Amino acid sequence: MLQSTKPRSLQMAARCLEALSINADSFWKDIMEAGGIAALVELLRSDRPLLQRMATAVLCHMTEHAPAAEELVRLRAVPVLINLLGSQQAELQSRCTLILADLASHSNQYQTHIGELGGVAPVIHLLNSDLQDVLVNTLRCVHALCTACTSNQSSAALSGGIPQLVELLSVSSETLQEEACLALAELARGHRENQELICEAGVVSPLVQVLKSRKMSAQVKAANALEAIVHQNPAIQECFLEKSAARHLLRLLKVFQQEVREPGATALWALAGSTLKQQKKMAKLIGYHFILDMLLSTSDKMQYVGCQAVIALSHYSHRHQSNLCRENGVPPLVRLLRGARTTERTLLSVIRALGTLCIGVAHTNNTNSQMVIYEEKAIPTLLELLQSHKSAQVKVQVSHTLACILMGNQELQRAFQEHENFSYDSIVKLLQDQDQNIRLEAGHALALFAYNNATQQTALKQRGGLPFQGFQPFLNSANEMEQAKVSFQIVVLAKVITDSDQVTLTASGITTLVKLLESEKPDIVVLTAQLLASLSHTRAGVPHAIVTMGAIEHLCAHLCSEDEEVRSACASALGYLTYNRHAHRLLLVECRNNPVTYKLLMDHLAEDAKICRRFVSEFKRQRSMGLPSLSLEVNGGPPVQQRFSKGTSH
Repeated sequence: MLQSTKPRSLQMAARCLEALSINADSFWKDIMEAGGIAALVELLRSDRPLLQRMATAVLCHMTEHAPAAEELVRLRAVPVLINLLGSQQAELQSRCTLILADLASHSNQYQTHIGELGGVAPVIHLLNSDLQDVLVNTLRCVHALCTACTSNQSSAALSGGIPQLVELLSVSSETLQEEACLALAELARGHRENQELICEAGVVSPLVQVLKSRKMSAQVKAANALEAIVHQNPAIQECFLEKSAARHLLRLLKVFQQEVREPGATALWALAGSTLKQQKKMAKLIGYHFILDMLLSTSDKMQYVGCQAVIALSHYSHRHQSNLCRENGVPPLVRLLRGARTTERTLLSVIRALGTLCIGVAHTNNTNSQMVIYEEKAIPTLLELLQSHKSAQVKVQVSHTLACILMGNQELQRAFQEHENFSYDSIVKLLQDQDQNIRLEAGHALALFAYNNATQQTALKQRGGLPFQGFQPFLNSANEMEQAKVSFQIVVLAKVITDSDQVTLTASGITTLVKLLESEKPDIVVLTAQLLASLSHTRAGVPHAIVTMGAIEHLCAHLCSEDEEVRSACASALGYLTYNRHAHRLLLVECRNNPVTYKLLMDHLAEDAKICRRFVSEFKRQRSMGLPSLSLEVNGGPPVQQRFSKGTSH
């Protein structure tokens, strides 16, 4: 039977090759209709290398078409192709990897199928080849097999592929370097363990060298690889930053072609990480010009990075907020806000960026930014989104931003009330959303509207107030972030919330916040200190309550934290508390007994934060006099005194 089918298969293969030479565009359809793929698979199963090479020569021109790939899988050709990878025929190996790459590119199911049949390891083994054609197709196959396929990513690493791929970054062939970059990108994307292994294999220096090369296509592919390798991995981000990778990526932003600038922008923002400090540093490095260029781009990815850079730069920085407005950063944001093609992810960033431009440290407002945004007619668009957008996440972010645009600006609030049709109903409705996070953020938006604003508090109360039961679950939550946010909300909205009196709500919120200063999580301490700073300049009695609950002691202790954001947030909170006489005295005692506390406080006070001049003057006066420290009992023992050194410097 076998002998009788081989000649027919061989004849079919010959006709396929003839058809290919005549009409390469449509020949595959003719072959499929004639049952040619089955004949070609028959040849693959033969033990004659010539016939196998002939069959793969035809198939590798067909499998880029999904129907042909599907037929090949149906005929159970995948195990045969995997087996042929072990052939000693380089030409056959090269064609088989190309066919497998095509199959993997068509379907996640085919990717998984190849992996389950043990196809990853023999592909990786071919990275030992000395032939460029074999290596190029093998790299493309690794790329296709590992794209969004965790199991194949792990198999490739376990098969020893990572050191070989990293080594290929240093070869003289630019083609191999580029394909190695693409393969490494898919091996690392979304796979934390592979990121670590790739870094341990020494990828940083050779990848930066490819970034420094003169060939633009290689730089782009290196940027793609870098983005995947450093994604959400602070330690690896730091390794690349130390090698000045950001400086080389910046060159891509200067190129006219968008397909070059886009990977440069996304890689830069991947290096920016998730901490505000690092993001702000990266945004400064990018600069206003390129940030605005991203906002004006037609690329969604670049628009998103531009918005994120605006958020990082303007966060708690009056100087950058004003500079971005001066550089005409608001108009492109408003255009994106109105754009029909703006994706939801980017839209959320645009909305957040507009709000961030208006608010500084401790919820102080930037009147200039608010007026620029108002004059660009962003508010009507925001109100329309609040009423009609399908996404609750968009609606709640709009609520936050509207509150920020109006906060502390009485002139703008009057104009808003006169010309805009606004009701709290849309925001209050979000308090009943099924998503718990939406409910929490809706409460925060209402708190922002009511913050230091008796008129808005009265308006909320007149419409029936807000039931405490909507806040209580978050107050009792095991999630410290939820506790912090809702505690701030109930203090600000104490006059508006029904079912509980103002004193009880205020005491409960402040008690929870001060307790959260003892959290072991730096981000919780940062948020809590920021919220306490804001509450420190609200209604009478609140700062005194914060001090009475022991906040000064905890905030001072955090000035020695290893985390810079913790030190800065706590210093700002202390600065605002110095306007309270009780806090003023307690902090002065702390600084006299431990003069380094004063230095830490002043060194880490945010640029826009405030501190009472009387406190600073009093401390300097007492220090210049060399007065002894105030009595302080240590561990229940007798009072201990320390004398100020006149040389203690600020």
